[in-house]
Amino acid sequence: MASEQVECGDYLVERIPVVEEKQQLVTEDVYTARIEATQTSQILRFAAKTLPNLNGIEHVKRVRRESAEPNGKWLLVILCQCKMMDRDKLDAHLKGTEWEDSQISVNKVPSYPPYTRDQFEQWKTIWPVAYRPPVKLKKLIFNQEEEAYIQACLLEVDELCHQNYSTGSRSVAVVIGNPVTRNTVARSTDRTRETGNPLRHAAMCCIAQVAQGEVERLATREKGTLQTRNKSDLDDDNIHLPLKRTHEEYDSEKIEPSEDVANYLCEGLDVFSSKEPCVMCTMALVHSRIGRLFFIDESESGGISHYSMHCIKALNHHFTAFKCVRLTNAEK
Repeated sequence: MASEQVECGDYLVERIPVVEEKQQLVTEDVYTARIEATQTSQILRFAAKTLPNLNGIEHVKRVRRESAEPNGKWLLVILCQCKMMDRDKLDAHLKGTEWEDSQISVNKVPSYPPYTRDQFEQWKTIWPVAYRPPVKLKKLIFNQEEEAYIQACLLEVDELCHQNYSTGSRSVAVVIGNPVTRNTVARSTDRTRETGNPLRHAAMCCIAQVAQGEVERLATREKGTLQTRNKSDLDDDNIHLPLKRTHEEYDSEKIEPSEDVANYLCEGLDVFSSKEPCVMCTMALVHSRIGRLFFIDESESGGISHYSMHCIKALNHHFTAFKCVRLTNAEK
């Protein structure tokens, strides 16, 4: 699968594939019957009434032509999966029916539904399958304003990282940005050595800033004093603009959710990191419901490149992740 890359100023941004995109073709065996086209509805009714239902392969089409000829007389119809019934039991079900003398064979079908167009083109040569392009799988395109915003946030991360390194601390920095307003919401460097607290990773500090901003918003909302602070005020003790309203506020103020209103702490926000977040930080980003993650350097035990935590089906939130490579003057 070809990777998607877009140049954003000084950086080459590449989307990290989700697990399904990397899925190789896996097949399983099914029993098929060779029938004439006019018998299709009858044998499908027989299979639905008598044989086990297809389990987990709903993407597979039940009927296909035996040959590639468009007007071919013979069809192959899936009766059931081989793992659900052995051949002797199948023959016993067919005995005494009009299908008793049908030619029964074993064919292979794709075990998983295709996620990408390339998978679909490959897998349908094994057996016809349905393909529904996922909504989130869109071509990687940034407009000019978004490219400038992404580059600015990545440059800010690099600047913070350099400043932190010059003080002798660990050179890891994170910036959280709002993709709608193009504002910086939070920023921090790694503070584990400075504080002696192993949980004070840069990403965790940023999430804490956003949480503190929400506390301030709730404390001041009745006074009508919500305001945006300057980027220079963003540190571990000064927090930027609040991000969300409660459901009660929606009802009482008769307002509709908008771009700057969220239901979760970091819902829809972008996270820019100098280093791929660890497993702990990645899970915190999942729980915070971020929209996108951009990181520059991979980690030996990162939550994205090693565990694909941004797209695990068992988790109740997924986000898009991007690997960003600094371009040299010769590469631009």
